[in-house]
Amino acid sequence: METFDNTRPLVACFALGCSRASLDRIKELLAEQTSLDYDRPVDNCSAIEAEIYRMEAEWEATYWLAIKAAWMADNRQSNSLEASISKAKAGRVGNYITLRCVELAGSLGYTEDELLEKWARDSKILDIFEGTQQIQQLIIARRLLGLSSSQLK
Repeated sequence: METFDNTRPLVACFALGCSRASLDRIKELLAEQTSLDYDRPVDNCSAIEAEIYRMEAEWEATYWLAIKAAWMADNRQSNSLEASISKAKAGRVGNYITLRCVELAGSLGYTEDELLEKWARDSKILDIFEGTQQIQQLIIARRLLGLSSSQLK
């Protein structure tokens, strides 16, 4: 389990990388149709702009979870809970963001000429790799409840 505590934050960072690249690329592709203004309230923007803002907020929250888990591992602190939380969140958010960016790009997002399609495929394995969502939730529940694997299956 100690190995997983060290590698799960790394897998979370891989998922963050795919989703960040997808966000940056979709912003490039939609630059002519959108004008992202982070000082303007989200209520005063288009649906696509609001969607990009929401995805960026999810990405940022996931980023800080992964940073905390990695920092704890680097400083030899027990991070089983944080590693599983960051991996679970990054897998789910990474998959959502990459697939949503493919959708926002329309037919261009599904072509092999566009990296959005590759990042979406890569994000799916990062959601599964190092433990599925169900495994991560089980580990998180055990840590939060203070139960052993025999007590909570």
